Amino acid sequence: MGDKVSNRKLAGMGLASLALAVAAVSGTMLTGGQAKAADEAGAVAEKGRALFSDWSCGSCHELKDAGGTGHVGPKLDGAKLTKEFVLGRITNGQGAMPSFGGMLTDEEIEQLSTYIAAESNK
Repeated sequence: MGDKVSNRKLAGMGLASLALAVAAVSGTMLTGGQAKAADEAGAVAEKGRALFSDWSCGSCHELKDAGGTGHVGPKLDGAKLTKEFVLGRITNGQGAMPSFGGMLTDEEIEQLSTYIAAESNK
């Protein structure tokens, strides 16, 4: 009878070890996925920051992260803008803001909009 108990304990310990191993691997995979998402977000921010600078957005708009010091257009820091709003404004313009649709690619407008919206919400 002692052998049956020992075998059950060993089996139970084996299952517990397996569960811990699965949990550890899952945690690593989650952390890896989070790291990949952070890397992708960083790359989009870098591209957006470069576009903001290359297209002289900072000559009209203040955005500290990109070095923008302009006072013609609205201050973007703390403006709490949605990506959709920014995308529409960059694409179509309004008032003194020119339209960049057709001058920037759709991908560039997407990157710039993502960047500005994220920075405006910090």
